[in-house]
Amino acid sequence: MTLRRRLGAYYTPARVVEAALDALGPPAGARVVDLACGDGAWLVAAGARWPDATLEGIDVDGEALRSADRRLSSRAVLRQGDGLELAVAPADLIVGNPPWGIGRGHHVRRGVESASRFVERALALLRPGGRLCLVLPAAWLEVAAHRADRARLVEAAALERLEPLGDPFPGVFAPAALVIARREPDAERRASQSVWTPRGAVRQAALVAEGWFNPRLSPRERALLDKLDARAERLAGRVKFILGVVTGSNRTALVDEAGEGEPIVTGPDVSALAIRPPRRRLALPLERVQQAAPRSAYARAKVVYRFIARHPIAAVDRAGRLTLNSANAFAVEDPALDPDFAAGVLNSAPLRFAHAARWSLPRVLRSHLERLPLPRASAPARRAIARLARSGDRARIDELVMDLFALDERERAELGSAWPRS
Repeated sequence: MTLRRRLGAYYTPARVVEAALDALGPPAGARVVDLACGDGAWLVAAGARWPDATLEGIDVDGEALRSADRRLSSRAVLRQGDGLELAVAPADLIVGNPPWGIGRGHHVRRGVESASRFVERALALLRPGGRLCLVLPAAWLEVAAHRADRARLVEAAALERLEPLGDPFPGVFAPAALVIARREPDAERRASQSVWTPRGAVRQAALVAEGWFNPRLSPRERALLDKLDARAERLAGRVKFILGVVTGSNRTALVDEAGEGEPIVTGPDVSALAIRPPRRRLALPLERVQQAAPRSAYARAKVVYRFIARHPIAAVDRAGRLTLNSANAFAVEDPALDPDFAAGVLNSAPLRFAHAARWSLPRVLRSHLERLPLPRASAPARRAIARLARSGDRARIDELVMDLFALDERERAELGSAWPRS
């Protein structure tokens, strides 16, 4: 158990294995390999389905391999070692739930998401037409840090299925996704591949253009997102982002007593277009915390937003208060962009939709905000939205922002029903 956790490895529940193999259908050939087989759950299920298949499993954990051997009764060739490094013959099907994480144990190369290394290894071992069927971190499908890894996959393979799995590992918050792909040498076939998702099929070429694999959008929602993007400007290059204070230990650095320390805005203090008086105070001098921006950065008028949220929740702070890293901020540097306009738009229904549609994890990152579609607006429209933001009239802001994006009645109704306020 200790070694498995250190390697970022958790055994896949049987129901997930069976559902994945159901989705896979008949294998492309007779040789099935699991590069991190653990106790052999994937190989056991594959062997039961395809009695004539040749099975091979590799794992660094000797105890897990002994368990796999007992379950498989010599049905598979099992070897102890690192599936990223051992010599492996070409395969027709590679299955499994490879370890996730960066630098998990000395068997995983540090600095690289280990799941990406296993995807790369699978592509190198598959014969043309062979398939991989892997459980990967849900974040791997969308996080910018894995963009190059996704590009390598679609440069060699045709995606057949992308399916969110929620949190399949008992007792662990680890959102996962099933990825099924076929080793495909023909570029045209890769681009034209129809990828199954729970919300409807999408062409692989569209996923390549987007730069991430989003299985959560229906065709209509994808079209709506494209419409917002076509009429948008961005925050990138127009604002200066401000890191919230990282104390190193909130338990000792923050106090609740009035009068002691310096007020600091935390995530729960921030609601849409409003910041309540901070309940917490920083007991340490700013110079003694683990990480912080210069004091002058906090002293500016700034837009503060929650870090933990499924869509932007933002408000303008004019009091120059410190913010904790649960409430990051940005200062507007473009004279044409008013902070109240920016905060108003970020809290609007179209922007809530755009964020929640693109990114599933409850995080609002700098890279997200830089890419969100802000509506192009005339100076009078900007001033009107800024005034409404100062008064807290979110309903009217929604109407004006939807006008700027030229949304029709159906699109407005979709935003109101599918992406409620919170």
